[in-house]
Amino acid sequence: MKKAVRVINKHHIDADFSILEQYNLTEKDLIKGAICENCKGNQLFRRHGTWICHQCQLSSKKAHIQALRDYFYLLGSTITNQQLRDFLNISSSSSATRILQSMNLTSGGANKGRVYSLYFDE
Repeated sequence: MKKAVRVINKHHIDADFSILEQYNLTEKDLIKGAICENCKGNQLFRRHGTWICHQCQLSSKKAHIQALRDYFYLLGSTITNQQLRDFLNISSSSSATRILQSMNLTSGGANKGRVYSLYFDE
């Protein structure tokens, strides 16, 4: 099994097309934010470092990770603080910075020009 995984990973080629373009969608068509794993559709809100669902009261410290994984596959492999705030529907730039720093992402640039590289181990 491990050998099969290595062979598949070795021959993997990233897609050279946009999923949004393939399905004739724009970024405005996407449901943004962290989505509740329990309700499967309700957007979570962030309070004191925890994501909470209005409907079922599920709470999670890491719900943003799946949302950023979706961002990675749909919109690109880099993200700025402003793009993160827009995508996760949060207003605080310091909260966005804490989220990005907690993920130990590589970054380049400084201050408002800082760009974070998204990557996810499969």
